[in-house]
Amino acid sequence: MHARRIAVAALSATLVLAPLAGCGANGNKQEATQQQETQQQGTEQKQAAINYMVLVNKQHKLPDGWEEALDLVEEKSLLYEDPVRVERKAYEAYKALKEDLAKEGVNVELDSCYRSVAHQQEVVDEFTKEKGADYVKQYVAVPGYSEHHTGLALDLFLVIDGKQVYENDEMLKHPEVWEKVHAKLADHGFILRYLEGKDDITGYAYEPWHIRYIDSPEIAHKIMDQGLTFEEYLGEADEAKAANAADKAANATTTDYEVDYGTSSIYTKDDIDAAVKVVMAEFGSWDGCTMQKIAFTDDNTCKSNVEYANSLRKDGTAEFTQAMVLVSDFRSPSADKAQGTAWEPDTDYKDYTWTLGRSDGGEWQLLTWGYA
Repeated sequence: MHARRIAVAALSATLVLAPLAGCGANGNKQEATQQQETQQQGTEQKQAAINYMVLVNKQHKLPDGWEEALDLVEEKSLLYEDPVRVERKAYEAYKALKEDLAKEGVNVELDSCYRSVAHQQEVVDEFTKEKGADYVKQYVAVPGYSEHHTGLALDLFLVIDGKQVYENDEMLKHPEVWEKVHAKLADHGFILRYLEGKDDITGYAYEPWHIRYIDSPEIAHKIMDQGLTFEEYLGEADEAKAANAADKAANATTTDYEVDYGTSSIYTKDDIDAAVKVVMAEFGSWDGCTMQKIAFTDDNTCKSNVEYANSLRKDGTAEFTQAMVLVSDFRSPSADKAQGTAWEPDTDYKDYTWTLGRSDGGEWQLLTWGYA
C-alpha cells in the first residue's frame, strides 16, 4: 500500500514538472540508458569472472565463488514446474543452435541445466534414503562435483512429430537425430561431454543429450573433430582414468557381476538388461551385499508368471502383459554389517528370485524378490 502511494505521488510530480522543465522525456530516456549500461557492465563483469573452459568432474570440484559469479537467465520449462536456468552466454548460444537445427527439421528443448550445490545435496539425501549409499555412489554426482553446477552444461530432449521424447532409453533410440545435433554443436561453441566408449575417462556412460558450452567454436571444433573428451583436450585423461578405475574398484559390490542372458524367443538382450537395471537399483540399497551373477530363467517360466505378476499389480496401473523372472547369486555382508538384517553373515545366496512385470510399451516394475 505504501509503495503504491509513493508511485502515484511520483507520477503526479512528473506530470507537473515535465512541462516546466521541457526535457523530462529526455531525462527519463537518459536514466533508462544509464540503467541499461549499468546492467550490461554487471553482466560483463560476471562473464569476465567465469572461466568457460573450467573442468568440473568426479575429480575436479566447482571453483569457490563460482555460483555467486554466475549470470543466469531463466526459460519456462516444458517438463517441470520450476524454470530452467542457464548461464547467459551459454543460453544465447543454445538459442542459435536450436534455430540452426530447426532449419534441418530437428527440434530440441532444454531438460536439466543449472543445478545448485545445495540442490544436489538434496538429491543425494533423497536417493540415499530411498536407494542406499551404494546406489548413490554409482549414479548420483557428489555435490560440488557435478558439471551442472557450472550453468554451462545443458541436457537436451527431442520433439519428434510433435511428441516430447525425454526418457533416456527412448532418446537413445534416435541416433540419426543426435548425429545431426552433434554436427552443429561446435559451430556454436558447444561440445558433446560424455562420449560413447569413453566412460573410463569421463566417469559417465554415453549421453548424447548432455552438451557443454566452452565459448570457443574454434576449440570446440578441435575437440569434436578429433572425437576427444574434454579431459583429453585439457591433458587430464590419465588422472581421470586412474581415479575412475579406483572408484569402480571401491564400488565393486554392485557393479562387477555376470549377466547370463540364457536363450529366449520373447525377450531381447536389451529387454533383459532393462530388467537387470531395475533389480540392481533395488540391490544397490543392500549395504555390504555383493552381486555375483544374475541369470534369465526361461520363456516358459516368464509366461507362467504373468498372472502372478498381475496379482501383485498396484491398483490403477495398467495390466501386465509380460513377466520377467531372474535368479541371482550374491554374497551377504560381513558380520558387522549384517547385524540387524535378515542375512546370515558372509553367506553365498544362490538362485535368489526376482519377479518383474510390464504392460505393453511400459517399463519393467520390480514386484517381489526372495525364495519361493
